[in-house]
Amino acid sequence: MESISKQLEKMVEENKVFKSEKLLKCILGLNVIESNVFSFILKNEDVTTMKLTEVFDKDRSSIQRALIKLNDAGVIEKRSVSLKEYSEKDGKGETNKRGYLYLYGTKNLDMIKQQLRELLDTWYNSMSDYIDNIDSIFDCYEENGELC
Repeated sequence: MESISKQLEKMVEENKVFKSEKLLKCILGLNVIESNVFSFILKNEDVTTMKLTEVFDKDRSSIQRALIKLNDAGVIEKRSVSLKEYSEKDGKGETNKRGYLYLYGTKNLDMIKQQLRELLDTWYNSMSDYIDNIDSIFDCYEENGELC
């Protein structure tokens, strides 16, 4: 296992330390498709699942899993609109459609930044506490000689 300093050195050498994908993976635990979907939604408000399947050439269930993860992470919002309302807004003509669909958009960017800062602060504080109490960890051994 590499130390954090070695990992950071490698990222700096590869010029990837501030890549959005790496940051989102580290702080929110997002994978590549989730990061890409999030980026797309940041740039395009009121996005449908169908639009995302076309853009990323992924099946609907993969896109929906990514959207659920992003929604659970609190960085996007979903709202339902009637198909009639969506057709009228989109200018697609046919307005006698029934049913609804979900549109996805991001939360306020400043709110997302604050949320990321809070998650990072929480992680930092927990690691700091862990380091402060590391001596008590070394005092604790299980029967097989491993640390508790």
